[in-house]
Amino acid sequence: MRLPAAAALLSLVACSESTEGPTPKLEGLINPLERLVTPARVCNAGGDAPGWRLELIGSGFTPLPRDALTDTPSVELPQVTLSGPSDYTLPADHLFFARSELMRMDLPTRDSTPSSQLAPGAYTVSVTNPLGGTAKLADGLRVVPPPTLASVTAPQGFSYGGGSPLVLEGSGFRADALPLITLHREGLEDQPLFSVTVASDARIDSEVPPATPEGTYDVRITNPEGCAVTRPQALTVAYPKLGTLAASPTSAPASSDTSITLTNTVSGGARPFSPGIRDVYLVAPVKADPGQRVNIPLREVRFVSVTQLTATVPTCAGFDPPPVTDPQCPSGVVPGGPYTLIVADPSGAVGEVSGFTVSASLASPTP
Repeated sequence: MRLPAAAALLSLVACSESTEGPTPKLEGLINPLERLVTPARVCNAGGDAPGWRLELIGSGFTPLPRDALTDTPSVELPQVTLSGPSDYTLPADHLFFARSELMRMDLPTRDSTPSSQLAPGAYTVSVTNPLGGTAKLADGLRVVPPPTLASVTAPQGFSYGGGSPLVLEGSGFRADALPLITLHREGLEDQPLFSVTVASDARIDSEVPPATPEGTYDVRITNPEGCAVTRPQALTVAYPKLGTLAASPTSAPASSDTSITLTNTVSGGARPFSPGIRDVYLVAPVKADPGQRVNIPLREVRFVSVTQLTATVPTCAGFDPPPVTDPQCPSGVVPGGPYTLIVADPSGAVGEVSGFTVSASLASPTP
């Protein structure tokens, strides 16, 4: 408790004609991570070193000054007790008085110091003032276990051009509290999974977003009340491959959009082009943001055969819709390179060809 608050309490007690304290009123318990959830939920694991920070809302919370006339005055705070599947009284150094309507407490967990792993279930919360008077809030707190993650599988494999279904199995999943699921790989930003359905307390259905970089990822599940679990190296993203790709021409002027032909030479287990809608990108910077390479969709992509596609590289238009009338091509591709072309086939296979360049010259492109 802050010293000014302690001084105010000392003054109040000194002026009081009675040593009998008011009976508190307890209106609610809040987990700041889920302020709108009633009753409050808290995990019996994780948290900061002291545990999870919770807020007690009510009125009449009245600490009692001790040894006020000595050189070492102190303040005795109201006592907070939890009763339910197991009973627990909060240590005094885990309680913090803000005002008569608000107290905060750090609830220890399995992983805190000191540790105390409450059994899951519903708890009655009691607040008792030092001079007497107790307020109780039945079912004021729900203690929940942390989630576990036993397996992560992609039953249909991975598709570069579309979402890849993902199944996560474990325990502690709740349909009333959608978790945050992220893929973590060293050197990349964490990738959140946006499609999440809790099928049961033991299964979550999700999907890996299109164009997620290949590699092995840690998978992390975080429940809204704060508890999280990470399964290291749980998911390896790998896409089926097209054959060896070649582009013709391999360069284009920045002053106009350019038609190219992509050839797919198939060998071994590589896949040919398949009919259907596909995505082809040039990975390059545009003039609006020259320091960042982005996927620029090619236009007029046409399937010619299982070994050939044609498309238009928007070196002048960039992301702008045609026609572009400004000869300076202000939204076009930054001249330079080498840049990479990526083909996402309808079959889910992916292929790329590097070495494509964009010239500032107005000359025609050369093969």
